[in-house]
Amino acid sequence: MDKESVVKIKEAWKPNKIEKPVKTELYLNVIEQVANLFSAGSFYYYILNFETLQMEYVDKRVESVLGYNPSDWSLDKAFESIHPEDLNQMHRKEAAAVDFLLNRIPPEDILRYKVVYVLRMRHANGHYKTILHQSKTLSLSEDKKAQHVLGIHTDVSYLNMPIDHKISFVGDGRPSYYALSTEPDFTPKQYDYENLFTAREKEILKSIANGRTFGEIATILNLSPHTINTHKKNILRKTDCKTTTELIARCVRDGII
Repeated sequence: MDKESVVKIKEAWKPNKIEKPVKTELYLNVIEQVANLFSAGSFYYYILNFETLQMEYVDKRVESVLGYNPSDWSLDKAFESIHPEDLNQMHRKEAAAVDFLLNRIPPEDILRYKVVYVLRMRHANGHYKTILHQSKTLSLSEDKKAQHVLGIHTDVSYLNMPIDHKISFVGDGRPSYYALSTEPDFTPKQYDYENLFTAREKEILKSIANGRTFGEIATILNLSPHTINTHKKNILRKTDCKTTTELIARCVRDGII
């Protein structure tokens, strides 16, 4: 593990140092539902306490995704599993996330955003998987810092997504910012993806991301294959994507689905 990269990541978290923690009960059944909403494939989730930097809960599916026993999964083990190139750049993404949540939105909106980016993580068998990292603050300390954070890691290796070190901030009823540079002087740019797609197009996008064929989607939605194909063409046109694979990779990376 590159200890210097880990030090940089923890330095990026320092503005979120918690001075006044709160005691809060986390309801795993509700968290499970939230994690399922955010996933687009095989996934596991964990809860990280930023006061202690300890995992308070690790989902058992970490074993099916990365081959590790939940009891062995810790922050250090996660750092150790991240591809060296991605670990070396991770402090920029985490610094951008901390800056966005603490400095660019009102404290009351912190709970309304999820942070999204892509990285590679090593399976216990030695092979790397492409992981969609999504995180969402579950609780705030009294001094309005992110105390408990839900992390969701989805295996999106099948999409052959590029690792571009960009980051997205996706708002629940708030403006969203997609595929941002993580250079120190980045300025968030708002995109209205929420209103770009119709409800039907969003259904189709999620079904494609879950690996269903257009024939299966047509049957599930009780639509003709021709209608599904028309929707697909409209979605590709709206996103300026040339292929379905490019479309889904972009939508998953940017947190649109």
